[in-house]
Amino acid sequence: MLHAVVKKLRLPGLFACALLPGLANAHGWVEFPEARQSICYEDGGFWSADGQDIPNAACKAAFDISGTYPFVQRNEVAMLVKDFRSMAEVKRHIPDGTLCSAGTEAKAGLNVPSSQWQKTRITLDKNNQIELLFNATAPHNPSFWEFYLTKPGYDHSQALTWNDLELVATAGNVAVDSDRKYRINITLPADRKGDAILYTRWQRDDPAGEGFYNCSDITFTTDGDSGGGTGPDPEIPELTALGYYIPQGFPTPDLDDYISFRGFDSNGQEVLEERILITHQNRDSWPELLALQVSDKHKSFTIGIWHEAMGHYMFDRENLYANQVWAQDPKASYALSLIPGDTIVPPPLPTGQWDRETVYVEGDVVRHDEQNWLAHWWTQGDEPGTTGEWGVWRLTDLQPEEPEEPEVPETGDSNWSAGQTYYDGDKVIHNGVQWRAHWWTKGDEPGTTGEWGVWRQAE
Repeated sequence: MLHAVVKKLRLPGLFACALLPGLANAHGWVEFPEARQSICYEDGGFWSADGQDIPNAACKAAFDISGTYPFVQRNEVAMLVKDFRSMAEVKRHIPDGTLCSAGTEAKAGLNVPSSQWQKTRITLDKNNQIELLFNATAPHNPSFWEFYLTKPGYDHSQALTWNDLELVATAGNVAVDSDRKYRINITLPADRKGDAILYTRWQRDDPAGEGFYNCSDITFTTDGDSGGGTGPDPEIPELTALGYYIPQGFPTPDLDDYISFRGFDSNGQEVLEERILITHQNRDSWPELLALQVSDKHKSFTIGIWHEAMGHYMFDRENLYANQVWAQDPKASYALSLIPGDTIVPPPLPTGQWDRETVYVEGDVVRHDEQNWLAHWWTQGDEPGTTGEWGVWRLTDLQPEEPEEPEVPETGDSNWSAGQTYYDGDKVIHNGVQWRAHWWTKGDEPGTTGEWGVWRQAE
């Protein structure tokens, strides 16, 4: 049986929260010199099976330990330390060997010692400075900054420890620029050469003691960069709470089941679908991983809570049922479904020419703009030629195939059956009413799936 829940609900009180200053999904990362987790995020490839398309060996090693979590959460490598002015307390919460993950086990892959971490080439200006650029998706003030550099002779084959670092610069309550980025000139030792790690601590001055810790791998050189540059003002969306993400009573998935999240616009048209395969590794954490996948890849939807004290949206892993689905379109809706692993869910068959509405899976080949493209993971709506060097579509010498049409059971306008599989467009009679299926379904009773559910009265 396919279990689905569809919610469409306006919550004015929570909507007001969404309009508060500091709207964002998280808080930020060092953009120059770029932090590890951000480089891995930008390199991509981590949505492929087993991370096989990740181009960087260090990022792949991080993925093997922590999955996609450190990358999609690149703006929340953080730790709460209430007594944050005590370095002893900071070090207790972030012990040796865990500095690059801010002491967070879920992001432990960022601590992997490797010579393959991509390094930013930097050159000090005449004042022995660089301009550090911090991309603040949620600026926090008051706050203060500390910058550490690995000591000469640091062994990069070992995980970073506090004793490997020396404090080289500090900054107070720096004002954020109009593009929501912090720019800070920091002075570094003039005699340094070769590789190093710049460790940035951005500490909020608040009761929760929230601090952000980033590792930036750098190389001192004479032909590098000394500044982070500028960027455009970001667009800050207004969000509406549509309803709760995981309803009470949602079935517990088994191994090899899929959980599917679908988003629909105000006309009931599907605008996104993200799926997650249930494995031993994510059997307990799939709600958060799927939520992050949706929030990260589709900016029109966000899943989580509004945290008043921190002034931003975040996923509440401690109170799963408090998380809600938020959307830019106040009339949007969504569906969360469990698809049993032994159920074959046939996607629309890809044809030779790429089609925006067709679902493609890893290995599919299409023709677009007189070139052949190979899909490296599940995709729908991503246009070949626009996804980047390491994106889902990559040029190939393979030729697209014209698959045979599968046999689809004739359902016509027969009476609905709980054991029958139905597809988009199928019509049935149930309780004297004609219903039309809007996507694959089995076991969902017409008349029980809601206004925007899989079954809707046929026109």
